Order: sequence, then structure tokens, then C-alpha cells
Amino acid sequence: MKALKRILVVLLVIAVILTAIFLAGRYGWKLGGFRACQGAGITSVEVSQTAVHITGFYPGSFPEGFCGCYAKEQDGKLYVGFRFSAVFGFFEAGDFDVTIPVEGKINQVILKTSMVETSVWNAQTGFLSQSEQYGVYVKLERNDVYSLTMSYDGSSGGGSSADYAAMDSGVYFFMDNDIMMASKDAEAPVPFTIKVKDAEGTVVASGEFSFDASTEKMYLTITADGSILEDTNYES
Repeated sequence: MKALKRILVVLLVIAVILTAIFLAGRYGWKLGGFRACQGAGITSVEVSQTAVHITGFYPGSFPEGFCGCYAKEQDGKLYVGFRFSAVFGFFEAGDFDVTIPVEGKINQVILKTSMVETSVWNAQTGFLSQSEQYGVYVKLERNDVYSLTMSYDGSSGGGSSADYAAMDSGVYFFMDNDIMMASKDAEAPVPFTIKVKDAEGTVVASGEFSFDASTEKMYLTITADGSILEDTNYES
């Protein structure tokens, strides 16, 4: 009888530990806020007076299950991030369908991770799929970049590291759609400035360019020596 009780106690302890691990993986990541959020494929965004409805999927090749989202409403903007886990990928899909309550009028929905912000909906254009995200893309060839900003016509945007790690190199970061709208409204190219900073806040690269709405997408590369070059043949 005592042996049976010991076995039951051991099994109960194991069950409690496994439950704690499951709950930590499913919900504990939210303690990290946007620092724990990952990139996501967005298939639709619908904005009403009381809520924002978003559907999407895990964009990677290896299956990871959807854990949840983290959102923050500020100054007419809804920042939202998503989290996936390989553990849940074995029995749960990475597709998601979430409705986020809002208190005020939303003018822009921004997909946010620890390193980058991407506008996925705004009041002027509505939802734009990735293929329709027109504007400036920036790729890093340096591994010491902690913030990347683009400024133009009194506006600014970009991304920065929030987890004490350098921003990813070798991939293009989409800055925003707003410069596309600014160029269309002005019916002329819009001048803008790119600034790149390291962990100490020192500018390691900067440059001035102009974006023309007729080009739709502009690709820039921050080289290892601090130069900023335009890749005019990226999509050809």
C-alpha cells in the first residue's frame, strides 16, 4: 500500500511539473511582452470601433503551434505581437484567428517584435498583404546594429533591439507604407534619412535618399563598412 502511495505521489508530482511547463510555454512568455514576440504571416486585418480582428499563420518551414498574442493600444495605434512554439507544433497548427478589444479609434495596426515594427493596416489603405507592402526595405550586413530608423517629412519609424541582442543581419526589414502615401500625396519623390546605431547609440551608418511612389519598393543595404547602397535589381 505504501509503495502504491509513493508511486501515486511521484506521478502527481510529474503531472504538476508537466502542467507547469505547459502553462509556462503557453502563457508565461507574455511576461516578456513584445521582446518575446515573433514574426507572423498576416492574411487579414479588420478594424471596427470596438475591436481588431486579425488572422494569420506561422511563416516558418518547421511547424510551430500558435501560443497567443500580446497587444498594446497607444495614440490611435494598436501594436500586436504573436508567439509560436515548436512544442505545440506537434499537435496544434500555427494558424490563428484573434479578436483584440480596443478602447479608442484605431488609425494603424502595427505588427511588432523585439526588433522591428511593420504596419499591416492603416485607415487610408486598409489591410495590405506582404506583396502589397510598398515602401523602403533595409537589409543589414553588420552584426552590431541595435536600432534602425527612417525619418522623412516630420515622420519617423523603424526598429530596435529590445532583448539586448543585435538585430538580425542578412534579411530585409520593411520600414513602413506611409512614405508611399506621402509620395503619392505630394506627387513627387519624398526625401528621407536612414540612421543606424550600435549598442551605445553611436551612429555607425547614415544616408539620405528619395523615395518615388512610381518605384513602389526600394531596397537598401547597410554594408559592413558603414555604407548604404541601393539594390535596384533586387526583384529582377
